[in-house]
Amino acid sequence: MSHPFSVARRVEFCETDAAGIAHFSAFVCYMEQAEHALLRHLGTSVTRDLGDGWHLSWPRVHVECDYRGSARFEDCLTIQVAVERLGDRSVTYAFDFTRDGQSLASGKLVAVCCKVRPGQPLESMAIPAELRSSLQKYLV
Repeated sequence: MSHPFSVARRVEFCETDAAGIAHFSAFVCYMEQAEHALLRHLGTSVTRDLGDGWHLSWPRVHVECDYRGSARFEDCLTIQVAVERLGDRSVTYAFDFTRDGQSLASGKLVAVCCKVRPGQPLESMAIPAELRSSLQKYLV
């Protein structure tokens, strides 16, 4: 059985509203940051050089988040990332946000593997085999 990747993150003041509560939109950034941390853990990045002027990139095509509680300035959140679906050209990540074991939110983010080159349109591509193999370890 696979285990989700986990990362801790503190709520910063600039992410909060006048009441000191993390703005709902901050959770989208937290998801993306947790995804990036997972990719770094796997020895890659959200972008990388493919040669001949092309770069791998992961545009987002869907994001959602359900909230069950609030996070406040200085709270330390634990964000778990799992791979819910691994398609030929896309990844669906599932996120769980907790504070001291209390569930605050859950979300999903779908990213499509693309190659991009300045002045050219995005072009979807198959997820590279070595990355697919690494991501499968987090498939739930």
